[in-house]
Amino acid sequence: MIIAVILVAGFMTLFQFSSPKIYGNKGGSSGDVSRYVSRDIPMTDSNGSTRKLMDLKGKVWLISHVFTRCPGQCAGVCVVLDEIRKEVNDKENLHFVSVTLDPDHDTPDHLKAFSNKHGFVSDDWWFLTGDSSELNNYMLDVFSLAAQEKKESERVSDDDIFAHKPMVALIDHELKIVGWYNPFDKRSSQVLREKLIFALNEANS
Repeated sequence: MIIAVILVAGFMTLFQFSSPKIYGNKGGSSGDVSRYVSRDIPMTDSNGSTRKLMDLKGKVWLISHVFTRCPGQCAGVCVVLDEIRKEVNDKENLHFVSVTLDPDHDTPDHLKAFSNKHGFVSDDWWFLTGDSSELNNYMLDVFSLAAQEKKESERVSDDDIFAHKPMVALIDHELKIVGWYNPFDKRSSQVLREKLIFALNEANS
């Protein structure tokens, strides 16, 4: 019994220190984020070109997951990001990155069709795919963004394949991960906009 209690306490402590700062319903949390994008892997964009995220150093960027067979949530996240992109209107310093969580299916052609369909085609927005295991591990390790494949009994349609939180990570011009935000939550989305403007001002100063 004592051993079980110790194990549970240890797990809770580990979870507390390993979990990212999430801006959820209350729009904030305590503590400071000191994580950086410190490594890279090659990815392929919707035009078939190789991209590396560390090439975005000097810019402020937002990164999130997407998959082209998504029943609606992924396109919804992109719609909010597109609204932010138009509000800020800073193609020189602001960039957007949507990385597929379904790389086995999402070829560059699939990503291009998705971005064309929803009107997200722009030089300041990358839709990226890559090697399945490498890409998914990288997104989890570096950005704490992950998804879980649903059991067939849990799916409401053939395309309802993955369960994942609609989180967006904000990265500043020094590759520091500023925080994680839920674009569907009003308070969290407002905090994202405030932090984004601050990061852009810092990059321009």
